[in-house]
Amino acid sequence: MPIYEFVCKDCRTTFETLCFSQRDLEETRCPRCGSRNVGKLLSTFSSRMGFGSTGGFSGGFGSGGSCGGGSGFGFG
Repeated sequence: MPIYEFVCKDCRTTFETLCFSQRDLEETRCPRCGSRNVGKLLSTFSSRMGFGSTGGFSGGFGSGGSCGGGSGFGFG
């Protein structure tokens, strides 16, 4: 059950919502103005875990690069 962050493109309110399905994502409304004109935001989790501005991973879990291929997280 992922929690998604959204921004309303009409009133600029940011909010989070729990989505159980694709239909929930499609029917997301701004809690402030009720608009469906919303966009998903990039999770702040990635910036806290060491993802750099170039899109590559610079955290302490391995050296997988931007799309894997290394030994990070025990894959490959």
